Amino acid sequence: MIEPFVVILPGAGSGLRFNSDTPKQLHRIEGKFVIDYSVDLFLSFKECKKIIIALPDIHSFDKKIFKQERIKIIEGGESRADSVREGFNVLMSLGHKENILIHDVARPCLQSIEVKNFLNFFSTSKADGVIFAKPSTDTLKSSKDGKVIDNTVDRSLFWEAQTPQIFNFHKLSEAYHSYAGDLSKVTDESSLFDNKKENILLFKSPSNNMKITNPGDLQLAEHLIRSFKE
Repeated sequence: MIEPFVVILPGAGSGLRFNSDTPKQLHRIEGKFVIDYSVDLFLSFKECKKIIIALPDIHSFDKKIFKQERIKIIEGGESRADSVREGFNVLMSLGHKENILIHDVARPCLQSIEVKNFLNFFSTSKADGVIFAKPSTDTLKSSKDGKVIDNTVDRSLFWEAQTPQIFNFHKLSEAYHSYAGDLSKVTDESSLFDNKKENILLFKSPSNNMKITNPGDLQLAEHLIRSFKE
């Protein structure tokens, strides 16, 4: 049984590597905005009680996003982590204390059955949080100066963090309050729990959970989404 949850979709980034005047989340794939795939995915779950979307400029972009009573659009922060924290604060102000799910809108290829399995796993595991992650498959090298190889690292110990990530509301709130580092440098919320006692689990990500970063990724995502329809 899936427990109720709320969603934060950080989409305020400028996407400098994408090399386009239009943010990657507002490019179209098969007639839909990239961001719409994430919005529609989570709206399909009755257990989803609210979706907070952080955008770079709500006055310019909110009319382009599908309007629904479960959706609230906010202006994002200077960094991805700032946008997520602002979304969390908005959810608190609205009285929401459900589990908090965070997903990058630049990952539009995730399928409903994969999210359902993820949510069921979290709801039955009694963990404080669960994240999508991919085991490292390449040989890993460490280098202090970015030039000379210092060491070869055991790749079996390493996983690449992805989204969605879901956390118990109270545990995430405590993590925010106790975090002493620079929040703007946090690239995924599970990092807030590093070296803490909370139980954060890995959930093996499917190969289709790609992230659109460069212009060529848009074509790959389009290919994947078309293949799902066949």
